[in-house]
Amino acid sequence: MKRIPYLYISVSLCFLLILSFCGKKGPILPPVVKMPKPVKDCNAIQRGNKVILEWSLPNTYTDGSPMAEIAEVEIWLWKKKSEESRNENPAKREAKISLEEFQKEAELLALIKNEDIPHYRIQEEKDIIRCRYTYELSGEDVLSETLIFSFKIKDGRKRLSAFSELLVIHPKILPPPPMNPNAVVFEEYIKITWEEPEKSTDESTPPIVKGYNIYRSEGQGRMVRINSQVIEETAFLDKNFEFGVTYCYMIRATVSDSAPFYESDDSEIIKILAKDVFPPGAPVGLIAIAGEDYIALSWDANSEKDLAGYRIWRKKEEEHKYILLTPDPVKENVYNDTVVEKNIRYCYAITALDACGNESNKSKEIIEIIKEGKFEDLSF
Repeated sequence: MKRIPYLYISVSLCFLLILSFCGKKGPILPPVVKMPKPVKDCNAIQRGNKVILEWSLPNTYTDGSPMAEIAEVEIWLWKKKSEESRNENPAKREAKISLEEFQKEAELLALIKNEDIPHYRIQEEKDIIRCRYTYELSGEDVLSETLIFSFKIKDGRKRLSAFSELLVIHPKILPPPPMNPNAVVFEEYIKITWEEPEKSTDESTPPIVKGYNIYRSEGQGRMVRINSQVIEETAFLDKNFEFGVTYCYMIRATVSDSAPFYESDDSEIIKILAKDVFPPGAPVGLIAIAGEDYIALSWDANSEKDLAGYRIWRKKEEEHKYILLTPDPVKENVYNDTVVEKNIRYCYAITALDACGNESNKSKEIIEIIKEGKFEDLSF
């Protein structure tokens, strides 16, 4: 009797085992739910008697596929009151706020339909649409301990996203905006001044003000804060500017000295052209040396960055009025006057000219004469 090899038996058993699984269905898995991604890059700040909400609209689903249409944007609000924790540190109070609580307690604040989204849009860049919604605070809101906001997105097939991150605001009584702003251009800076508000928005005096923030734009551009730290005085020197540019400034009072700032509404916007009306300094160090048939002039070079050149002025000693020898400014700080006569005393002065056409005062006058005789060549 022949023995069946062990290898043959092993292969046969494996083959039968594989066949036993063929045709069997695995467990039924639930279908993948396709939902819009939650709102992203959202924030909330209080300014005056308003809470300003900003957010970026999602453009994809949770599986990464593109979302063709946003049908609605929902804004939800929970006015959370808790007398027992009013004196707690805000960070501790926020730690107690959960998404589950928010879902139970929040109410729909606003519903923005697709056709109305352009009214809330503040910018669109690289397929990212950013929107802004302003919530007017009531007296009740200011007395509330906490206002909590969140967003939901609904697509064209009425599928809802999850809530966005929770945005927490602890409303405060803020001062009104600073009064009577003004700006003056100086050679090295633009000086912005204003007057402090007289009372808070609830008519209480004096208003609580930690300082001020200065915002600036170039022409019609976006306003950007230009002070690195809160300004405690009622004046600011803007040294980072360029002549020939039109700037717009506005000021906000703040009751906090670090971000996120609780600020007043905007002050009046002041618009100013940084016009260069400042002449260079008068040249100094003017010397004159007579040659055989010319008078050589030299002086110390001016240091202004926008210097365009120099003008040379001359008159005879008995004359009262200077004449201009160089209608086109000379670039170097030397000049040879070759249109001269011997035995006549000439008076010279130099002025400096900048790129905007501003001209300095005349330099200190110097007198020179060419006398009969031989001269060494001293031309510059």
